[in-house]
Parts: sequence; C-alpha cells; structure tokens
Amino acid sequence: MRVFWKIALLLFILLAVFYFLDSRVKENEPLESPVKHGTAIPVPDKEFDEQQISGPERPKSGLSTFVGKNTIDLIEAFGEPDRIEPSSYGYEWWIYTDGYSFMAGVNDDEKVNQIFSADQSVELKPFFVGQDINEIYRFSIIETEVNVVLGENVYTFTLNSQDLKDKILLKFEGLFAQIYVDGEEEIIEGVRFIDPKTLVVHQPYDMEYMGELMVARHPSSRAQMEVDRSMERQIFELTNFYREHHGLEPLENNYWLTTLAQNHSKDMAIGNYFSHESPSGGNLSERLKNSGIEHKKAGENIASNYVDAIEAVHGWLNSPAHRSVLLDPDATDIGTGAYGKFYTQVLIKSDPKKKTDSGLMQR
Repeated sequence: MRVFWKIALLLFILLAVFYFLDSRVKENEPLESPVKHGTAIPVPDKEFDEQQISGPERPKSGLSTFVGKNTIDLIEAFGEPDRIEPSSYGYEWWIYTDGYSFMAGVNDDEKVNQIFSADQSVELKPFFVGQDINEIYRFSIIETEVNVVLGENVYTFTLNSQDLKDKILLKFEGLFAQIYVDGEEEIIEGVRFIDPKTLVVHQPYDMEYMGELMVARHPSSRAQMEVDRSMERQIFELTNFYREHHGLEPLENNYWLTTLAQNHSKDMAIGNYFSHESPSGGNLSERLKNSGIEHKKAGENIASNYVDAIEAVHGWLNSPAHRSVLLDPDATDIGTGAYGKFYTQVLIKSDPKKKTDSGLMQR
C-alpha cells in the first residue's frame, strides 16, 4: 500500500511540474484578418441613393483638419516629425512622439491623406481616446453600408456585426473616421481620420465596387524590408499605448525577442504556413530555448493579412485570447516581427538577474 501511495504522489508531482511548465508559455490560435485584399466584389449596375454620399460637416478643429492639407501646415503646427517611415501603400508615415503622439500619412505630393492617434492628450474632435462608445452610438448615424464615390466609381463598404462593435466607420464631408474600440470595455482606443481614396486602397471592410478597382503599388523587396521594420516599431509603440490605457507598465523593446519574432514572421511567409509551430524551429517554448532567452513566463500573438500595424494590434486587443497576452500585467519585455502581411509579437516576463547575466538588450 505504501508503494502505491508513493507512486501516486510521484505522478501528482510530475503532473504539477508539467502543468506549471506548460502554463509559462502561452500560444493562441492564429488571428487572420476577416478582410483580404483582392476579394472586393464587382457590381456593374449597383444602385445607390446619392443622399447617402454626403456626411455631416467636418470638424473645424483637432487633428482631422490636417487631412487633405499640405505638410507645411503640419510642420507649422507640430514641427518636423521625429521619424519618417515607409508604408505598404506608397505613402510615408510621419511619426510624432515628442509631446503629442500621432501618425500622419503623407502622399508623394506632400498632402496628408490620414492621421491616426491613440494618445489620450491629442485633440481628435468630435471624439476622444477613452470615450464611452455608447455616446457615439447615441449621437452619430452609424450605417452598415457606407458609400464612397470617386469620380465615376462607387465603392460600398459593408460593416459586419463585429465592425459595428469595435471598428466603426463614420463619414464627414470628404473625410472618414475609423473608430477603434475596445469591445470589452466599450471605450475608444484610437481614431483614424482618412481621405476617401486612401480608405478605398486600404479596403479595411468588405467591399463592393462599380467602376475601376483602385489598388496600391507594391513596394520592392528592398523597400518591403524597410516597411517591415516600420511596422515592428509601430506595433511596439501601439502595444504600450494600449497597455497604458489599461493601467499597465510599458514593455521594454528587447533585441533578441525581436529577432525571434522577425524570424518567425519570415518563416511563416516563406514556408507558406500560419501557426505558432514552425516546421524548422518548433513551438514558442522551443524557439525561446534555442535562442537562449531566459524567461519566467511567455506569450505569443501572430496575425496575418491586416492592412497595417494599427489594424493588427486592434485585432489582437479585441480577441480575448490574444488580449490576455497583449495586456498581461506580468509581461516586462516585447519583441515584434513583421514580414509582408505576417505579424508576430512575443511578450515575456524576464528574470532580471538572468537578463543581466545573459546580456539581453533593447533594440
């Protein structure tokens, strides 16, 4: 009988150890954008009510007023950007981080095509970050179908039930606003003001069109590498903004974790798979071990086919399993990787002593 109880106790200890080790590393189901480029549906004889085209008057103050203006106006108001980065759509991102934090899309003709911010101190009239989304539902006209007319072309975006909950599209005169919502807490996390043409090129919602389909020019392979690095920085910064909104400590940008995340995004793209399990490198636990990255806890989010970093991070925030990684209060370090339309973020709780001993550093 004593032998039986000893065996039972040993099995219990082993199961507890395996459970503890497994709970240290968290992987979620891959998150794929519900909208894919190239899936817009042509409708040659689409009918629409022209009264549905015009929206209310544009805001007269705030960041939205810069959309459509020359960059000279932006520089006069905020100075030169802290950095300029390429995008996948032919325009540049002007990134402001000193004081007010926001991103402005700038075309070749030096015109601002969009502005996004998740900064609670930035003026985003008639909205603000942290606003109860129910106020928007009460005082705004929210449509399930939104028409955009460009010349003789008509583009119709259809918002599904999830969009109406966490990514609302509102129209003004010659301007659209995408409201990024934390669907769980029902508050605004960020706002993007965007011109009609750029909205159509992005195609962030299901779309039908009558006329010519507008598409973005694809960057060269060399330019795409710069775009990827740009997206990684934006994912890092947006993750910390959303953590700040929820009262959490910011994460350190960890060089070795970023290398790990970059390699996984690249591996998925080249290997034509979408999973935490790499055919060559194994799962997250194995990849961390093989990279010599010490940790007390780890989690990984992956996503694909999102328009940009803004949309990918928003997707993670509104998926309960991915949200638990993004907003993990124990996390201390992050690595981000982008390769084309594949995105990876790895968060860990580091061991301060082992981190110092192994020489882990920030990028």
